[in-house]
Amino acid sequence: TPVYTCPMHPEVTSDSPGSCPKCGMDLVPQDKEGAQSGQAGHSGHSGHEGHGGHEGHGGHEGHDDAQDIPGIESHFMSMVELTEGKPASPDGLIMEWIEAPFGPFFPGLPGGLGLVLMLDGDSVAQARLHGTKPIPLPSGCPVAELPERLAAIFPLTPVAMRALAHRAIAAVGGGTAAPDAAALERERIASHLNWLAGFARQMGLVRLERQGAALQRVLVGAAAADIAAAAPGLRRYLDRVRRTPLLRLKLEGLGGLTGAKGGPVARAAGTAADARAKDQAYDGLDFTPIAGGDGDALARLMQRVAEIRQSLDLIARAGTIAASTPPPSTPPSTPPPRAGHGVATVETARGPATLHLTLSDGAVESAHLTTPFEDLASLATDMVRQMELADALISIGALDLDPRRLAA
Repeated sequence: TPVYTCPMHPEVTSDSPGSCPKCGMDLVPQDKEGAQSGQAGHSGHSGHEGHGGHEGHGGHEGHDDAQDIPGIESHFMSMVELTEGKPASPDGLIMEWIEAPFGPFFPGLPGGLGLVLMLDGDSVAQARLHGTKPIPLPSGCPVAELPERLAAIFPLTPVAMRALAHRAIAAVGGGTAAPDAAALERERIASHLNWLAGFARQMGLVRLERQGAALQRVLVGAAAADIAAAAPGLRRYLDRVRRTPLLRLKLEGLGGLTGAKGGPVARAAGTAADARAKDQAYDGLDFTPIAGGDGDALARLMQRVAEIRQSLDLIARAGTIAASTPPPSTPPSTPPPRAGHGVATVETARGPATLHLTLSDGAVESAHLTTPFEDLASLATDMVRQMELADALISIGALDLDPRRLAA
């Protein structure tokens, strides 16, 4: 009875013609000695009459190791050789891994964020995130220059960074500094809208992208009265986002993540961690953290939508928005401390930021900033493992990571 085998998987045999269940190739007859047809005749070089007529193997180019497999070109490297030593995918197939870099400029991901995915077919086997080359925090500068220098390093959250610097400086002297809550909430709205526009672009929702970007430009630096005038249109936009069926269909159950230490990502997973709850700047504004959801990409979207609505209400209760920086000719109400150590925290749009500040002789000796992003990046790489490529990109985009706080 003839025996048929697969050229790629010799362990696959059958007593009738057919296809290999592993790779789909046609099975070929196997001779009595176990070799595939077309490969016999080289053993011991029998029948070559002492290699007569081959002129010292001149026509065989030294008889290299390439096998003559029916239907496959000579010197073709088989998938068995290519995938030797590679781990098997969850579906049991062994594929050659491919490294696919995304960023630092890729639609839907924060500018400067680098994402490297090792692809096993169309699924993610491994992931690595990295940020831009970190800009060192101010050191050696006069203490009065710290707020503006810190704000320049983080252009998306300058109000929060100024407030953080002022608070840390005040803490060195044993005092406190209450930032303007309305200005912080205006920045939160602008940051969330900026993310929404980019995320809509990644999802192919051009109309939502353009509307979100237009609203963000209107609200950056707007006065309280201008925000009140734009609020109805902004609320209609948020309703439109919530009612877009494609977003719910695609994002629900995608990219579930728990363990985040703060910010919208943690609150979207039900962790009510929000530094504003203990911030004296919010006294009298009836602030309560919003938290809840399944921790997936849809929950993160809806969390930011809810926080934009809440920020509109907080600005309305505050009534006015103070200037983020005093006029250059205005001297500080009290001279800054000259030496000591202080710690301060501000809830930025993306999460809590804590500044450890040491002053010496009226200058910044050292400044150290901590944010949730380093821990969040490590959680994200585990989150996308075994996801399909498109789902992994959407899930990473839904985190709104800050590349300035990730290692390069």
